[in-house]
Amino acid sequence: MRSYPPDSPQAVSRLLALTVISDGGGSPSEIAATYRLSILDYAGIEEDFFDQVLRELTADLPLTSDGLVKVETAMIDQCLEEIIRPDLRQRLWKAMWQLAYADDQFAHAEVALLHRATQAWGIKAEA
Repeated sequence: MRSYPPDSPQAVSRLLALTVISDGGGSPSEIAATYRLSILDYAGIEEDFFDQVLRELTADLPLTSDGLVKVETAMIDQCLEEIIRPDLRQRLWKAMWQLAYADDQFAHAEVALLHRATQAWGIKAEA
């Protein structure tokens, strides 16, 4: 899998993209919600740039026998380690929660990703 510089727009975009596809695909409502997040402006990410990182991520991921993307724990950890700044972690974490619920439900894989980010980044649940 590709490595990105710490706190880079690519690293932020990949975690947003990972949130969108972590439930196996990527619902249109979650993808559309990404474009409305303030984190894109905060991290200097344009929609076309996010779309490119989303395509790269899906190309890098293996598929299950059902044709859904398969996300490995080590890959999640690598993505989380690329975000260093505490302020960026906090804003990205909140954006990931918003994206996960953009389709009005939380999938098990989304909750697992968010829980892992919460632990890895040391974020307090009430934040």
